[in-house]
Amino acid sequence: MQQGACLGRLDAETIGVWMSDVGCAPDDSRLLEGSRGVTEGLRIRAARADDAAWLLPMSSRLHDFGPPPFRPRDQMDRAVAADIAASLGSSDPSVAVLVVEDEASGRPLGFAHVKTFADYFTAEPHGHVSDLVVAADSEGRGVGGALLAAAEAWSRARGHRLLTLNVFDENDRARRLYDRIGYRPDTLRMVKVLAP
Repeated sequence: MQQGACLGRLDAETIGVWMSDVGCAPDDSRLLEGSRGVTEGLRIRAARADDAAWLLPMSSRLHDFGPPPFRPRDQMDRAVAADIAASLGSSDPSVAVLVVEDEASGRPLGFAHVKTFADYFTAEPHGHVSDLVVAADSEGRGVGGALLAAAEAWSRARGHRLLTLNVFDENDRARRLYDRIGYRPDTLRMVKVLAP
């Protein structure tokens, strides 16, 4: 993704223009699926290095739902922030951090961290939403849905057939969103804490 590339309003026309800017055929209707009807007043763009000042602290919201008791939250927060920071500084086209901001004020409302992964069973490349974070005061505005639509467009632009994500079992709000927009369970990772 080009640094500073902007999707603008997330409608079919502007996603098509953005896709053309990053090397996709603007008339490929598959790139536009799922983008119609996204909340007005939001602008999506690629993250810039200076976004780290607000983006990295916001990343700890991923664990506000209450992580599993065997995972120390501070350790999780540091790991996620380090992974996102590495992607912010990367020119690797297989990773992107997408930012949604209020169109009128330019205030950041959330971000999605997306990567290209390989399927375990088939080795097929696919998109993966590593992190999706919405500012607390922006919940319910369609920010998460807009970011997921942008992640889908990013994945389609790379020819991916699948877009995956992980969600903690107790994160009910996120699970409802993912279910509502068409994500379905694939594998279920289970953990057993072993005595030292």
